[in-house]
Amino acid sequence: MLTREQLQSLYRYSFCLTAERGLAEDLLQNGLEKWLKCGKDLEYSHAYIRKIIRNQFVDDCRRKQKIAFDPIDEHAAVLLDETSLEALQIQHNLIEQVFELLNAAEREVLYLWAIDGYTAAEIAEDLVQPRGTVLSRLHRIKQKVAEMNEVNGWLKELSS
Repeated sequence: MLTREQLQSLYRYSFCLTAERGLAEDLLQNGLEKWLKCGKDLEYSHAYIRKIIRNQFVDDCRRKQKIAFDPIDEHAAVLLDETSLEALQIQHNLIEQVFELLNAAEREVLYLWAIDGYTAAEIAEDLVQPRGTVLSRLHRIKQKVAEMNEVNGWLKELSS
């Protein structure tokens, strides 16, 4: 019923949330089981299955009490221009480093923005969160990537 490409996309989303291969596989399996148990209309809906997976992830984190929340700095500048992240060139060899710097909420926003091509407004609607929260996460992602690039630049200077 699901194509290999659809399953891979859902797995990548699960991995983005969990950051661990085994946990992502379990999360995907649990999400697909819940989707199949619905029994209503089994027509494929990427957004619906993704929402099931996300809800399962949040439930699992609450049970384990390990979900990471970053406090929102009320006085921090908010990323107003969504295209400024597009200007960042993330090299393939740095993706893993970036991934390790981000918490689950930031990885999810990055996935929806970079992989699925959603805008901040679409991400906010999909996650049922204020657009400002999404923009704030995008801003934090940008800051972390910029700091990481700066550190990598220093390391290159030291090694030469």
